[in-house]
Amino acid sequence: MTLRSRVKVMEMRRPRRVPFDRRFLLASRRWLRDPDLRRSLRAPEFTDEEQELWFSRLDGREDYLIWGVEFAGRPAGAFGLKNVEGDSAEYWGYVGEPDLRGVGIGTWMLTTALDTARQMGLSRVTLRVGSENMPALRLYEKLGFTVTGAQDDLVLMERRIG
Repeated sequence: MTLRSRVKVMEMRRPRRVPFDRRFLLASRRWLRDPDLRRSLRAPEFTDEEQELWFSRLDGREDYLIWGVEFAGRPAGAFGLKNVEGDSAEYWGYVGEPDLRGVGIGTWMLTTALDTARQMGLSRVTLRVGSENMPALRLYEKLGFTVTGAQDDLVLMERRIG
């Protein structure tokens, strides 16, 4: 194997932030029909038409940033910053492909979102996570988030950045 082909293989094994295009829209439609993932994310059920309408409105939004995650050349998940206002935003993200969970993509998504928030001049990132989602809670605490409260069965967290 040549050096160039080894580098290409290594690059394919790293997550990549890409635009959330129709390919990710269709993948997320499939991912969010999984009742376990939807329950974990607290995502409501939706119709194809509702999702298409949501997708058609993304370009005009300044308070909502969304990216797809590609891993090994295929859609793996989605993440972003929402409720962008003043000096803060709320992180959200999920790995949609079950066989790609637990391989470090979630850590990569969160650190990428934090870097983006820092570049935007934000000083605070918040998030909400289900109180039973222990892997996510451990990840968020490991990356410097602290618990700021609770809402129903959600844990509210934040991290100061600078």
